[in-house]
Amino acid sequence: MKDRPGATSVRRWPAWAWFLTGELALVAVAVSGLLGTLEPTAVFAIGITTLVALVLSVRRHRPALTWPWWAISASMAFFLVGGALRFDLHTLGNITTSRSLVPDLLSLPGYGLGAAGLLGFSRARDRGRQRHFGVILDAVIAALAILAVAWVYVIDPVLFQTHTPLAIRLVLTGYPAMSIFLVVVTVRIAFSPEQNRVPSYWFLLAAMTCMFVGDSFYMFADIDLISVAGRVLDLPYALAFVATGTMALHPSMRALTEPAGNRPQASSPGRIVLVAIALLVPAIITLQHPSSSLQDRVALFMIIICLTVAAVLRIVQALHIAERSEANLAYQAMHDSLTGLPNRRMMHQHLTNVLQRASVDDTHVALLFLDLDRFKLVNDTLGHTHGDELLIAVARRLNAHVRPSDLVTRIGGDEFMIVLGQVVSVSQALDLANRLRFSLRTPFVVNELEFYVSASIGLAFASGDDPDTNAEVLVRDADTAMYQAKDAGRDAVAVFDESMRTKVSERVELEHDLRRAVELRQLHLVYQPIVRIPHGPIEGVEALVRWAHPTLGVIPPVKFIPLAEESGLIMGIGEWVLEEALRQLAAWRHQTTGFEDLYVAVNLSGAQLHDSGLVERVREALSRHGIEGTALCLELTESVVMDKPLAAAAVLTALRGLDVRLAIDDFGTEYSSLAYLKRFPVTSLKIDKSFVDTLEDDDSSDATLIAAVVAMAHALGITTIAEGVETTSQAHRLMELGCDALQGYLYSRPVRAEGLPYVVNSLWKQSENVLQGSTS
Repeated sequence: MKDRPGATSVRRWPAWAWFLTGELALVAVAVSGLLGTLEPTAVFAIGITTLVALVLSVRRHRPALTWPWWAISASMAFFLVGGALRFDLHTLGNITTSRSLVPDLLSLPGYGLGAAGLLGFSRARDRGRQRHFGVILDAVIAALAILAVAWVYVIDPVLFQTHTPLAIRLVLTGYPAMSIFLVVVTVRIAFSPEQNRVPSYWFLLAAMTCMFVGDSFYMFADIDLISVAGRVLDLPYALAFVATGTMALHPSMRALTEPAGNRPQASSPGRIVLVAIALLVPAIITLQHPSSSLQDRVALFMIIICLTVAAVLRIVQALHIAERSEANLAYQAMHDSLTGLPNRRMMHQHLTNVLQRASVDDTHVALLFLDLDRFKLVNDTLGHTHGDELLIAVARRLNAHVRPSDLVTRIGGDEFMIVLGQVVSVSQALDLANRLRFSLRTPFVVNELEFYVSASIGLAFASGDDPDTNAEVLVRDADTAMYQAKDAGRDAVAVFDESMRTKVSERVELEHDLRRAVELRQLHLVYQPIVRIPHGPIEGVEALVRWAHPTLGVIPPVKFIPLAEESGLIMGIGEWVLEEALRQLAAWRHQTTGFEDLYVAVNLSGAQLHDSGLVERVREALSRHGIEGTALCLELTESVVMDKPLAAAAVLTALRGLDVRLAIDDFGTEYSSLAYLKRFPVTSLKIDKSFVDTLEDDDSSDATLIAAVVAMAHALGITTIAEGVETTSQAHRLMELGCDALQGYLYSRPVRAEGLPYVVNSLWKQSENVLQGSTS
């Protein structure tokens, strides 16, 4: 049987919504007067259901901290009992000595328990002791200010002639003071800048506000300043019970006892106004308060003293917090947030001071620039969390292996700088640098994983009598020396000299010129044939980029390609090479015979391989020039492929989906393993020239290595191409070893596009003579 329309949505109402709707309906009936003498019973029933809701909610939602909830529940119970006794004993309006204080003595602990519960929420949300103490002071200041104002302007003028006992007057003014305490604590919880606004906050604030309104009106009614029906006086309290129960039943109640963020506490305009008013209240009261009895003056004096002390404590605490915040900001400005080491800014200041002392004392200053080798692989393969933990461990080890006079700093990424103190000579500084380098060789254990770390270190040395040396110059020199250490093979120390500065200057100028080389059409391609053996014709050509510098002449790729990769220019150059090579192949196919089945090979950099748009860019280039995928071969080095193997495998598979050929260039110079080739859809291996050069030596072992590579490659369905073939005997030996194709000066040097058709036609005619010339 199907449910009625809308029935499902009604049943899906959460418990807090049912509770809120039902309780508000009961409140409306009670306040309307329809229940007559049963109205107090209805209010009592609302309180009982609130207690039940509190108990059930704590058991159901299981907040992180339960005792504040039990304190709130106990306070509600005291309020209920105190309210019932106040009704039974008819204390409302009785301000004589015959008034029973039993209901008040039961209600007052309820405020204490309520305050404890709210402060428990505050402490759970914000673990800072200073902030928690600030919440209490703010609430005390507000409560004392209300107490003083109520005493002077309400209680004392009305009751001055009635000789009302002091205890009753204190009780009457105490209710709104205590409830305003609860309101202020709630406001500080709900409007803390570290916390999100959840519904339970608003229900809690509504409950405490209703309590304050009810206590204020009850005080006015008790001293006969206003005359209202009892059910109207009970309305704020009933609404406070409803809001408290709804707050407990709402799932967001867990947020009240969960830790929030830990942002620095700052003074707010509201808090400043609160303290200012608190300090003004005693002065206003002193000027306007009429003469009264000794008891009144003593009571008022104690209230003003307490209020002033609380305000002064709040000001002292605010100053202390401001001082701590300023110190924290100063520390953060000078230290690295990850490792806690001094940062670049502090290093620069310290180095400047050391250089100034050196100029006075005529001593020496040394700076080490340390960069971890291949650290990027850690982040790429294991994630930045492991990388950060490793950096922290490295920082600790460096600190443990320097002298007390040395300063270890982290200037960013995996780069550290160490300012050496009390250095006598370059050799002493070099010894210290090598000590640090050797200390890193002991493996690091991070999250149960073992890491081996090495570092390249640049050393810059300055004497105190050199007026041209400052902190910026010394940092630049150490940085330059560090790159020299990397170029020397990593895990080394390089000492800066003036020749390095000249090289850096030339490098900067060359990079500047390279940025405009494409725009000014200074780059061009040359092509070198790839010949199939033993009797086959040319199968393809490799496109090689050259730079015709206007003053330096033709610059080879080995000089400017690494510069392009470091400067980020390789992406633009690589795109241009791909586009130009395909454009030229299409032109040859339309204009020259013999190019119909040839492919063009283009080198691919690591930056291009890991570019998310590579596959689509290749697809568009092939389509634009009307070239099929098999007519393009992309060549990558082993290091590029193995830098991010999983990502590389995905990209290479997508490229093979376009029928593009894939070749591993310079095979044997890096990982030299065919095992990883199973993971990549490679079509060709290019055997490095260094193996081909020694084939003619009688004692060369490279022939055996080449034979093994060829055999395993063929077993995987991969063809082999030998690079750097320069003699006929090398060609014959490679043919005997089973190579599929050759490339080198024996057939042709790299030539411009306009000269390649002649070379291709010539090699087509002479290919058999080249390979069989010695036996014909």
